[in-house]
Amino acid sequence: MAEQTASETKTAGTSQARERLIGIVLVVLSSSIFGCVDGFSKLLADTASVGQIVWARYALALPILIAATGLSKLPTLFATRRPALQISRGLTPLLISVSMVLAVRHLPLSEATVILFAAPFLVVALSVPFLSEKVHISHWIAVAVGFAAVLVVARPGYSELSHFAIFPMVGAIFYAVMQLVTRKVAASGERAETTLAWTLLTGIVLSSPAAIYFWEPLDGRRWALMIALGTVFGIAQLLMIRGFARAPAALLTPLSYVQIVSAVIFSIVVFKEVPDIWTLLGIVMIIGSGLYVVRQRKG
Repeated sequence: MAEQTASETKTAGTSQARERLIGIVLVVLSSSIFGCVDGFSKLLADTASVGQIVWARYALALPILIAATGLSKLPTLFATRRPALQISRGLTPLLISVSMVLAVRHLPLSEATVILFAAPFLVVALSVPFLSEKVHISHWIAVAVGFAAVLVVARPGYSELSHFAIFPMVGAIFYAVMQLVTRKVAASGERAETTLAWTLLTGIVLSSPAAIYFWEPLDGRRWALMIALGTVFGIAQLLMIRGFARAPAALLTPLSYVQIVSAVIFSIVVFKEVPDIWTLLGIVMIIGSGLYVVRQRKG
């Protein structure tokens, strides 16, 4: 009997470790794609209204939701036991979207992204009272190193654009809330597709009036960018929701720093913004903090 119990305990531990590893992989992929979301938004920022760009993230992500759900499950897609929590979760990426579209309109993509990543401090700090999750010292170390990397990359100071930093700062608050609420929704047993459906519905309903009122004519290239924006947004949201269903928020949050790396790569390839030595140092620190979390994932 004792051997059987030990075997069951080992199996359960292995299963939990596997789930956490899957969660880590999903969040890393999601964060990488989110860097492209803000990159596409910046490409559209000079010719499309904020309302249009935000609307595109939600309305044009619907094909991703349908593909992930399957036609047979569509009739029950919005079935939820936590409608208020789902609507709350849907509001957070909408507010992040508005903040970051305004941010990348006035700031370099990499700078806006690193300022956004003040959020993990809030996530780790609030994981205990909000989610009743245990936060290990390894999580705090990874977050601290990652945030130090943010400061290295951003090198905040007083420039003519410094007052625009308020936009990604506000986005950071909502980003932290989004990750916490995502974990809470997932822990309640809600399907990832249902959560994405409520997120898209909330975003479409609230962004459509502004998109219609401030609509700017778009040519074929800009429509293609809008479709690409919606597609990557839908994929990133779905991966993040599924990732947070498998592992604690305090474990996964430091890994979202990967988005900074993605944003910098996008800036180099698309905007020809070559990072300096400080940005490269920050990227190394970010990757190092993420690898440290993976090695300590038993926490």
